[in-house]
Amino acid sequence: MIATHLRPELIRVAPPWTSFDETVGGLIETLVEGGALPAASAADAVRAVSEREALASTALLDIHAAVPHARLGTLKTTALGLAIAGQGLYEAVPTVPIHIVALVLSPASANADHLGVLASMATLLRSAELRTALLAARNPIEAFALLLERA
Repeated sequence: MIATHLRPELIRVAPPWTSFDETVGGLIETLVEGGALPAASAADAVRAVSEREALASTALLDIHAAVPHARLGTLKTTALGLAIAGQGLYEAVPTVPIHIVALVLSPASANADHLGVLASMATLLRSAELRTALLAARNPIEAFALLLERA
């Protein structure tokens, strides 16, 4: 399921982002640049992800990862972007850095696909071995290959 929605060009390794908003904005920009999200939907995506996050954090504090997500009426297919940073992308709560973020954006009607991608990413990220390998990845191609090995 992950291979259907993720490509190396939708992965950022060691981006300069230092807040949740920068991380979401950067991943949405990455999705637009990679052709996975129409540019006209970018502002709606930022708003929808922020609204969803305000309801309840999508951070998995125990594993220093997060899977923010939202559904958009303007999407035709699910979009998945990934950011990895050993120094952390943002702190979900003070002193708890989030090192890996998988952003999932799905069409409003794609319930099964949305939940399937969320479950797949959360399950993959539960692997300490995979997280360690992802944090050591030098580029998006390496990170993508690691995910494909385990998906």
